[in-house]
Amino acid sequence: MISLIVLGLVTVAFFLFLAIQIWHRSSRRGTAGAVQLTPVDLDAFENLTDPEEENYLRLNLPPAEFRSVQRSRIRAARVYVAVLSQNASTLVAVGQSVRHHPDPGTVASGQELVQRAIRLKMWCVASEVRLSAALAFPTILSPSSSVTGRYLAAKHMAASLGGQPVAQARTTPV
Repeated sequence: MISLIVLGLVTVAFFLFLAIQIWHRSSRRGTAGAVQLTPVDLDAFENLTDPEEENYLRLNLPPAEFRSVQRSRIRAARVYVAVLSQNASTLVAVGQSVRHHPDPGTVASGQELVQRAIRLKMWCVASEVRLSAALAFPTILSPSSSVTGRYLAAKHMAASLGGQPVAQARTTPV
């Protein structure tokens, strides 16, 4: 009897979790089919992954404090990479949405956007792996900011498709 009650509560909790996830995803999409990218402060992200900044901290902080600060910087950089990855998924959807557009140039731009966004997504995955390793070994490995340039290129291409409003890249921090 008790196991049935527990099973019922787990089932209700599971369905409640699914409903919240669906509601959250549908509320993020905005209204009237507008696509919104999560704003990312790329200057802050580049600062977190800047080798010169890391060297400055390494020289001016005691080793234990440097490791602590570096781990905090890496955790913050991982948040930025996660948002960039989410935005890459949105850019893929934008590129795919113009597949049946009457203008062949727009279709070609959409295909190019999909390809760039998929490459960006792969770079985000690689960056996440590198940042995870750097989190484990903050004095040996450094984070990399190579993903920012790829994100900017894909974002600008999405903006050039027209009719698909996207958020500014350097406005609000994550």
